[in-house]
Amino acid sequence: MHELLLPAQVARAEAVERCRRYLMTRVRRWRLAQAFLPAARRDELVTLLAWHRLAREVAAAPAGFERRRGLDELTSELDSALAERARSPAGIALSFAVRRHELPEELLRRPLFEWRRDEHLATFETREALLAHARAVAVPEARLLLRVLVDVDPHREALADSLALGIQLSIWLANSKRALEQGRLRLPVDRLTGAGVALASLSAAKASPALARAVAGEVACARGYFERGWPLAREIGPWRGRRLAFVLRWHAATLSAIEAAGCDVLRGPPPAGWPRVLACATASLLSSSAPRLA
Repeated sequence: MHELLLPAQVARAEAVERCRRYLMTRVRRWRLAQAFLPAARRDELVTLLAWHRLAREVAAAPAGFERRRGLDELTSELDSALAERARSPAGIALSFAVRRHELPEELLRRPLFEWRRDEHLATFETREALLAHARAVAVPEARLLLRVLVDVDPHREALADSLALGIQLSIWLANSKRALEQGRLRLPVDRLTGAGVALASLSAAKASPALARAVAGEVACARGYFERGWPLAREIGPWRGRRLAFVLRWHAATLSAIEAAGCDVLRGPPPAGWPRVLACATASLLSSSAPRLA
């Protein structure tokens, strides 16, 4: 069992602090990243980010007993948090965030349900099937974060949904090599075969021209979701919008880096060092408007 889910009688402040320490061990440059979280809502945002990061960590494990047990433990602690009987630091912090912002139970349960469903789902035959999976695991998190940050309405939720899909697709593209090593393919099979990709070639050290063409199409798809959702950065206010713009620019830069590498996702994630941090931060401080994405 993960330490964040171990029974511990701690106050909410300590529970949030443990969530923060967990993120520090999992997120590169977390000290910089947390500076972009609005101070008034920082504890709840840290809690939600830690909860979903932990869930994704469990879900990323190889299919089998340990993965199923981890998802069971998360579900059990979610049940306790919703009933205000949380036993662990993650649950105690989450229970407070749920009550304070009236977070919908369904949004917290949907990703766990989807990750259970995809235990033995290694591939997705169509882009539509892949997008359905992305919606189930990424959109709930985006909507929860949005509810903590601002007043929500259907229009803002639709924009957040688009951004969630763009971010999730860019993460999957960047981590294609790791997923393949685990026996998972997060590229639509029909788009690969339609481009002339032999699936056996995905174990090669370098992408074929056919695979590069297929990946370029998926990059364009992800970029389209960023374009549709970016107006949210203007709608949530100048400072919150600039913080959101930094996150969006970071993931949009991932897509550009994939293109710069010839769409060869078999090399592993593109590098993302301090030059990207400084470029995204500087551009976002100047404006929350979308860069030229195409």
